[in-house]
Amino acid sequence: MLAVSTPAIANTPTLLVWVDSARAATFKPSVDAWAKANGVTVTLTGKDFGTVRDAMKTAVPAGTGPDLLIGAAHDWTGSLAAAGVLRPITVSSATSSSIASNAMQAFLFGGKQYGLPFYTENVALVRNLKAAPKAPTTAASIKNGELQIGYSATGGDPYHFYAVQSSFGAPVFESTSKGWSSTLGMDNAAGVKFAQYLATKGEKFFAKAGKGWDDMNCDIKSGKVKYWITGPWAVSSIENGNSKCTTKSVINKDFAVSAIPSFGGKPAQQFMGAKGGFISNSPSTDVVLATQLLTSLAGKEAGISYFNIDSFSPANKAALAVASNDPVIKAFAAAGAKAVPMPNIVAMDSVWDKWGKTEAKLLTGKSTNPAADWKAMTDAIKASIKG
Repeated sequence: MLAVSTPAIANTPTLLVWVDSARAATFKPSVDAWAKANGVTVTLTGKDFGTVRDAMKTAVPAGTGPDLLIGAAHDWTGSLAAAGVLRPITVSSATSSSIASNAMQAFLFGGKQYGLPFYTENVALVRNLKAAPKAPTTAASIKNGELQIGYSATGGDPYHFYAVQSSFGAPVFESTSKGWSSTLGMDNAAGVKFAQYLATKGEKFFAKAGKGWDDMNCDIKSGKVKYWITGPWAVSSIENGNSKCTTKSVINKDFAVSAIPSFGGKPAQQFMGAKGGFISNSPSTDVVLATQLLTSLAGKEAGISYFNIDSFSPANKAALAVASNDPVIKAFAAAGAKAVPMPNIVAMDSVWDKWGKTEAKLLTGKSTNPAADWKAMTDAIKASIKG
């Protein structure tokens, strides 16, 4: 537990903040600075983020929860809001306009804003510059064996394949101005076309299921594979190599990061993940102070701090402009400018497993009727959503 010290003042206001234990050091400098400037005692308590959602659902109604939860994944929004433990927030136009719009939408649920984003991440197309000097504009120019996407032989990987799927016009759910709906969007002819594409292309195009991490890194470094759909988490491995390939690689010299091309004729929109903060629905929370702290943590200086400490890509536009002096941040941000937030609705919990298993069946040649298998999947998902 970390407490921010302030001068002894009668009735000094206080806030209790729960934070991902693994990220307490990321947020402490920004929380400290705000607390000192505003004369507020902020207690920053590290929590196991594997269990904190359930803890919130128990603690907030009991009056023992935090005033804010920070470092939280945006796709927790629906589950926590539906449980009644989050408070919708009022966001000024100045704050809203200072943050990337898709990052703001990540915390939108049922037409209400429940949180603010601090930093984001998304996948892009990493390419070997010697093997592929120019970025492809469509996947039609990519030949068998030139592209790799990591996926399991039994569980697929809907997250990494979403850019491919979305380019067929088959969004996982339909969305509106109020955010994601629970109406399945991939239950259509475009979804079937995507399924048939996966079955036709299979492992010979997308790489062998279960391909190891070290092999993927070495193959993109050597040029054996020209393209890899992956995220910024892979960059350090590409740069530094591993026991199988020890040569160093340099971004924009040996490899580059580009936008993902279209596979199905429509723009490829990958998923975006955002981490940010919520205000709890505790009746004792000082909403004004909590909102001020949340807004500060979504601001420029805090965003620059997240980048300096952990190389995160800030959701705040002005902070991102500063962080974009780093070529990795700049390239992934540009490639993900139109990325869509992963659905934050409760219904999403019914999707991942069935979706991934069907993708794996299609990719590994185990489907004799892709259209029927896709329909069986969407029917099962809809049944799960209905309960």
